[in-house]
Amino acid sequence: MVTEIPKAECEALVALYNSTFGPYWKRRDGWLATYTPCSWYGVWCEGGHVTDVDLRYNHLRGSIPSGLDSLTNLTWLSFQGNELTGSIPSSLGNLSDLEWLDLVVNQLTGGIPSSLGNLSHLRGLLLGSNQLSGGIPSSLGNLSNLKEMMLWSNLLSGSIHSSLGELSKL
Repeated sequence: MVTEIPKAECEALVALYNSTFGPYWKRRDGWLATYTPCSWYGVWCEGGHVTDVDLRYNHLRGSIPSGLDSLTNLTWLSFQGNELTGSIPSSLGNLSDLEWLDLVVNQLTGGIPSSLGNLSHLRGLLLGSNQLSGGIPSSLGNLSNLKEMMLWSNLLSGSIHSSLGELSKL
């Protein structure tokens, strides 16, 4: 039985493993094999909560599960360089402590969720080299701490809202 993090956080990690074909990941040390999720490959914890999930270039396939917002203390989320498909869950906009979201070089489709504009601590929003479509949400202009934004190599269209030009740290 897992006791080092809340049950909901463990369930979110298990959902991630299951929805991205975890048995076929390049590295999956400890995943579902131990009761200590903080020792699982790519997972870091502090103060009894998951703070970082970094599974870059790890052969993740499938979709990003919507339940990741149960990782309420998450500050870093990186799935760069995988084969993820489907849309970016709007529930990621509930991760109020998130500082870094890196989904570069996947096969994600659909629009950029406007809910990402709720991430007031976000310093990096990296969504380049996917198949995202539609416009850039004006709500991203709320990301006053944003220092880096990558949207290159997508299928985005429309105008760029003037609020993005006011992001002084970008």
